[in-house]
Amino acid sequence: MKLGNLNPQILPSKSNENTRVGACEKEFELILKRHFGMCVFSQQELVVPKHERPYSADFLVVEPITNLHVDLEIDEPFAFGTREPIHCVGMDDYRNKCFLEANWIVLRFAEEQIVSQPLRCSRVLANVLYKYTANETWRELFKDVEKITPIYQWTDRKSKKLSRQEYRRKYLPQ
Repeated sequence: MKLGNLNPQILPSKSNENTRVGACEKEFELILKRHFGMCVFSQQELVVPKHERPYSADFLVVEPITNLHVDLEIDEPFAFGTREPIHCVGMDDYRNKCFLEANWIVLRFAEEQIVSQPLRCSRVLANVLYKYTANETWRELFKDVEKITPIYQWTDRKSKKLSRQEYRRKYLPQ
């Protein structure tokens, strides 16, 4: 059975060079590519019919045997420039729905997890790939890595509080 992009009206397109990249994405991309190699694509777009603009995945991981597509997202609690809340509870539901309707898996991590637990995040990805494809290739690589420490998604109110506290500066490299 071939998994992945089964809806012919929703297709991945070329990378969008104009897409803004998050503060920790470059370093995490190196880690992903070191372990998952040619299966990792940065800033890939999902073209959704009747939408003005496509959605851009922070990372797309495509399992080579089944063609399973995993949209790997890195969520920040607020935007640096505007300090506006982002990725709050419910805020990305419709976007997630579009990816799910394209038969992609959506995997979200908090930016803080990517910075402090990159190998644990990679372990989660490897386990998801194994669960849906039975491909043990990557699962074995991370079998000795600890489980990820959960971070619960923030509300709009919590995001504003984190912004006032300049919380992202506490874990991002200066």
